[in-house]
Parts: sequence; C-alpha cells; structure tokens
Amino acid sequence: MKSFKNQKELMAYFKENPDPLGVQKSGGYKEYTMEEVAKHNAPPSVWSVYNGNVYDITMYIDCHPGGKKILEKVYGKDMTAMFNKFHGYIKIDSMIGPLKIGTVKKQQYSPNEQPKVESAIKEEDEDEN
Repeated sequence: MKSFKNQKELMAYFKENPDPLGVQKSGGYKEYTMEEVAKHNAPPSVWSVYNGNVYDITMYIDCHPGGKKILEKVYGKDMTAMFNKFHGYIKIDSMIGPLKIGTVKKQQYSPNEQPKVESAIKEEDEDEN
C-alpha cells in the first residue's frame, strides 16, 4: 500500500484517485461487524469506525499530523469519541473520506457504547499531565 509523508500528498493522491482502495470497483461498500473491524488492528491492515462508517486508515497513518502513536489507540476500534474530542470542527470526509470501505451492521453499532475509545481518551489525558 502506498505511503505518504503528509496530508497534502495524501489529498493530492485522493484527487487523482477518488477510489484509492478499489472499493467501488469491487462492488461498493460492505457491512462489517465490530468483531471484523477489531481484527484489523495493526499494519498492514488498520481499520477504524467513525459514526458507523468503517475506514481502512492504513494509508493515512504515516501522514497523521498528531503522529502514529495517538492513532494506535483507535486501531480496530470506534474512533468517534476521540475524533470528536480533538477534531470536532473537521469534516472527516475531507480527510479520509476516500478510505471508507463500508458501514458497521446496524445492530452492531451504538455510538453511545464506546468504552474502549473512552478509555483511550482518559489515557491520552493522563499522558498530557
């Protein structure tokens, strides 16, 4: 998979390649369980969930402005609470929209039930002190 040094390079790549993962060519978005997402928790395949949408963020890891370490906390997990805490003013589609690969099965997803992400936020707060 292609790697990028910064977001500017990645955005330019998305502009030239609106379907960088070949999702649309392979039949479009699919539905996944959180168990399936959880299996993709380390390179070379890292997935995360935002508002019920599943993203393959592998391509984004190296160019995340906050560094790789903070992203490790959402590998294979729901990143909604953490993203909103630090980037609530940003529309996620402008950053990683082309990396969307599907959605979480409806009965599987509850944005109010994110204990692992909340724990990651608490850990991050403790790291800052």
